[in-house]
Parts: sequence; C-alpha cells; structure tokens
Amino acid sequence: MPVSAVTEHRESRPYDGAMAMNDDETRDTKSTPAQAKPDGRRVRLGHVAPNGISPSMCGLVELGKSKRPQLARELRGSVELRFREDFAPVRMDFASDGILVEDAGEQNGWKPALVISGSLPDIVKLTAAPLFGGLPKLSDARGRAALASMAGGKVKIEGSAVLARRLLKLLEL
Repeated sequence: MPVSAVTEHRESRPYDGAMAMNDDETRDTKSTPAQAKPDGRRVRLGHVAPNGISPSMCGLVELGKSKRPQLARELRGSVELRFREDFAPVRMDFASDGILVEDAGEQNGWKPALVISGSLPDIVKLTAAPLFGGLPKLSDARGRAALASMAGGKVKIEGSAVLARRLLKLLEL
C-alpha cells in the first residue's frame, strides 16, 4: 500500500489571531491523552492572546507535572509572569481541581499570590537552572546566571516565597 494511502492529509494554515479564544472560553483538554493524568487534575490551556506565550508555558507546566506529580498535586496558588517584551502576561492558577494556564486578559480584580517579572530570556534562565532547596544552585553556571539575573534586578519575584520555590521546582528542566 502506498504511503500516501495511509497518511492523513492535514491542511496547514498560518496563525492569524482568529484562532485565539475569547477571554471566557477555555480549551477542552479531555480528549488530549497526554493531559489526562491518573491524579485527576488536568493542566488546561485557557485564553490565548495574539501576542501570548501561554501554550509554551502550558507545555512546561505539563512536563513538570509529569516529572513531579506529587508537587503538582500539592501546589496551590495563583501566579502571573510579566514580560518586558511585548508578550501578554501569563497567568497560572494551581487549584485543587486542576491547573489553568492562560494569557492575561482583563484584570477583573484577579490578584496573584506571586508575580515574576523580567525579560523572557531571564525568566527562562530560572527554569533552566538546577535547584537546591528551591533556589538556583550556586555550584552550577546556569544557577549562577539565574541568581545574577535576580540580584541585578533583571528578574523580580514578588509575593509568596514558598509558592515561588515550589513553582521553580515544578518548572525545573
């Protein structure tokens, strides 16, 4: 049988912003096998802004959940990542019934317990750094680079220190 007979035809379209969801819509992840975990808590991707990076962050959270399921199960709180570049802020809500990751829309009184702000590369350094006690390791070059970003004011962490340490551990690559 020729390969073309068994392969599925997929139409490729560039992203034009029209595929982004409304603020009050969320993606249905029930049919996504990678996101149906035995603990019953799902990682859901909510609103995606035209200049948003929440799908990438959702992937990092899902990876962290699969590597550290107990930490993901116990993590509670709301987090917002704010970028110096023209990206929409990313909100993450860790609740007992699941984890929601989305690009920030209207504020509507939403007050995160933790805010991490800085440039995208500097925030990514935090996820790439190995940790010790919830903080980047001084004995590793990536850890020193992440700590230098924080000490130099390139990355600011405001709010719950406990939530910050747990989030960094969850996102640690």
